[in-house]
Amino acid sequence: MSKEEFEFIGKKIFKNRVELARLLNKNIREYTKEHSEKFTLLESESLNYRSQLIGYFGEALYKNEKEVFKSVGKWAKDVANLTIRYGISLTQILRVISLFRPVIWEIFTEELEQNRFSCNTIVEIASRFDKLIDSVFRITGEVHDQHYNELKKSASIELEELSVPVVPISSGIAVLPVIGSVDYDRAKRIMEVSLNEAIRLKLNYFIIDFSGVSIMDSIVANSLFQIAKTLQLIGVEIIITGVRPSIAHVINRSGLDFNPKIINSSLENALSDLGFKQVSTV
Repeated sequence: MSKEEFEFIGKKIFKNRVELARLLNKNIREYTKEHSEKFTLLESESLNYRSQLIGYFGEALYKNEKEVFKSVGKWAKDVANLTIRYGISLTQILRVISLFRPVIWEIFTEELEQNRFSCNTIVEIASRFDKLIDSVFRITGEVHDQHYNELKKSASIELEELSVPVVPISSGIAVLPVIGSVDYDRAKRIMEVSLNEAIRLKLNYFIIDFSGVSIMDSIVANSLFQIAKTLQLIGVEIIITGVRPSIAHVINRSGLDFNPKIINSSLENALSDLGFKQVSTV
């Protein structure tokens, strides 16, 4: 095999990149119709991106390999981000990328039929294309994975915020209704939110209602004790309401010395003690 052979077929691919992209678009339309999948990219937009990649396949045979791989890497990142913006799944885009191979192979088949190049030359060229395709697969997958992880992290943060909802009642008074089980991580989150919101809202009284909590261990009970002590240090009076007998037993068994004044039987009673009265609608 010679450099001239590589350059000949590489430039032929580059010269015909737009026509090959049109053929690819046709194949994709047939493929997506068969699989009942729709792609929202405009025809002109998809033609431009696909012809670019086909052009890089051609340049890989007669230009600096590192530079071509760099261009292909940028192309893969741009297209992967574009597919995310258009709501195209990773599975869909990988299926489309896989269709580049048969289109490129049409040129190979033509050259083989005309006996212009040896089989060894075609195999070597195919090997280079496979490396480029593999890099596109890898980079596209990495971009989609990163996007998925960011979404998951964002959803986790939103869920955490929803799990610790501080509700202002009036000037200087707020309630934190805790629902569900409380583990160490959530207790830590409760402490962080309690301190931040107590300062932000300039609270005098902070009520934490545990009537919706079913499970709490001694470690979490200790965290609760620390929340009370810390808030008291910054001048906030903490009131704990809705403590179930099972949770009271855990607190007792832990030997924690809670001030009786900060524990109330119910949220209603605590608000009543603070001057809130039920208004009759009759």
